[in-house]
Amino acid sequence: MEERITKQQLMKMYNVNRTTIEEWRRRFDLPIIEISSHKKYIRKTDLLEWENQMKQNHTLV
Repeated sequence: MEERITKQQLMKMYNVNRTTIEEWRRRFDLPIIEISSHKKYIRKTDLLEWENQMKQNHTLV
């Protein structure tokens, strides 16, 4: 099974709060998978791909 990162782990990794993660989901299409209201995660490969996309978009601005 592919490695998963929980929403809590993601918050710690980036040192951001829940609101920021939700904002990234809405505005920047962070690919969080929602199993239930209390079970959310992202696949590590999806996160790395999203980060790279964000970096590319930032350099184009």
